[in-house]
Amino acid sequence: MSPRSTKKNDNENYQLRIDLLQDIAVAEYGQVSPRLKDLIFDVIGLYEGRWGSHEACQTGYHNFGHAIDVALLAARMIGGWNQVKKEAAITQDGFLIAMAAALFHDSGYIKEKGDHIGSGGKYSFNHEKRSMDLAQRYLKMNSWPGEAIKIVPVIISLTEFNDELDLDNKFADEAVATLGKMVATADLVAQMADVDYMKRIAFLFDELKEAYESEGINNIKARGIKVYGSAREMVDGTMDFYENFVLPRLAALGRMDQYLVAFFGDGRNPYLENIAANLSGQLVNKRNRWRRLGDILKGLGLVRQDHLEKALKYQNKKQERQDDKDGKTSRSLVEILGQWLDASRDSRSSLGEILMDMNAISPPILRKGLIQQMLPGAMIARLSREEMLFLLKISMLLQSISRGPWLFGQILEMTNELLDCERSYILLLNPESHGMFIAIPTGPGKENFNGRAVPTDKGLAGWVFSHGRPAMVNNTSVDERYDPGADWAKECGYEARSLLAVPLHINGEMVGVMEIINKSDDNFVEHDMDVLTLLANVIAVSLDNVFRLQELYLNP
Repeated sequence: MSPRSTKKNDNENYQLRIDLLQDIAVAEYGQVSPRLKDLIFDVIGLYEGRWGSHEACQTGYHNFGHAIDVALLAARMIGGWNQVKKEAAITQDGFLIAMAAALFHDSGYIKEKGDHIGSGGKYSFNHEKRSMDLAQRYLKMNSWPGEAIKIVPVIISLTEFNDELDLDNKFADEAVATLGKMVATADLVAQMADVDYMKRIAFLFDELKEAYESEGINNIKARGIKVYGSAREMVDGTMDFYENFVLPRLAALGRMDQYLVAFFGDGRNPYLENIAANLSGQLVNKRNRWRRLGDILKGLGLVRQDHLEKALKYQNKKQERQDDKDGKTSRSLVEILGQWLDASRDSRSSLGEILMDMNAISPPILRKGLIQQMLPGAMIARLSREEMLFLLKISMLLQSISRGPWLFGQILEMTNELLDCERSYILLLNPESHGMFIAIPTGPGKENFNGRAVPTDKGLAGWVFSHGRPAMVNNTSVDERYDPGADWAKECGYEARSLLAVPLHINGEMVGVMEIINKSDDNFVEHDMDVLTLLANVIAVSLDNVFRLQELYLNP
């Protein structure tokens, strides 16, 4: 695609978001204020270099697209707020203040005219002050009300990431404070919910790298600012960033994002869904990729925290009592199946069953949580028709899992075709050696790999097992997670050029890894990771069933 056609597509995309923002203005205030029209037009001109004072924006991440995303998100929060808080609805003047702050909040990355050094990333750690000054000058020159000229820079100051959030004595009244909290919230949520967030981290790192070179890494560290060594490090730290910075700051800002649910209706918050998709598609939290059922039910708002804690405590006590029993009393298969059918007599009740016994949830709610645990909706929504049919086919095949392990091999062969790769493996943990072994190999010469030992602390499969995270390598010669010394394929005369691996979990416990090797173009993408993760989850459920059948027959 030529640069001209790319720019045309960007402009069309920007216009769609501008139209949506203006629709909210009409819905809330009956018109698009001429001042709002002028503001949008002028800020676009700033980013495109049509101001006599500034060059065009050159930063890859902090561009007009991000600015309009933040403005649209803030406008949607205001729309939701006005539905919920009719007695304290935000006025049109307040709406304009929020839009000005949102559109100018990252303008400090734009260089002055004649500055040809770098892209503007050098201003990463002081761009807020530059944004505040630029916004204030614009508002004064265009005769905005005095209140707006005073408040907009203060709101922009709340978007500073590298300082503690300070809301004390910032605003004269609660209505204006609400606007500040909304814009700061929009900045965080728009970044994490960007559908291309993971891909665009490379642009963000380029900006930071320019700032490191401009200010000096030691000076930056002395200010208490974290310094990243690579874009990969930023990607790997995304979950920690979300849990340890984004969520606490959203809470400190009063969870203004809750008003998006009122704006969109039907109990939905598409921004939160996008964040979940970003995190689940690329990373996992440190517990496991597929959250425990209790976390799912709580996250969906379907069970209270006190009920969950009580059920978990009860489940643990029952498990302890069961562990104290001999457990070797002979029972017939009929007795075992009868006990399974009568869950109330089974001392190994699941968490879901305990919650139902407590009347904390109903069977339909438990069903919803189980489905969400196995097949996250945001991930399913990104599957093509062919991929959905693929999942359906393997689910039907897995109904015959009692026919033997060969069936897993057939499913992996189908995976090789779907994801256009040469071979794949299921690696399972060996409790005795504390390593893994290749349980099910596919591809040319697969007999050479069957049963082969694989360490849990070396190579990509070992990295995935050790970290509990999926990972992909598209060039084994440059990615440090690939260890040639741990490459069992190489010993058999097979060269691994690209790899993708995801963890296998059963009830929150890591039991192995699923890995595919050598995509035809050596370019695995995040969507491949999504598909393989869904497949691994379905296979893990089937493996769990196999283990349970083994317990029934071998340990009655």
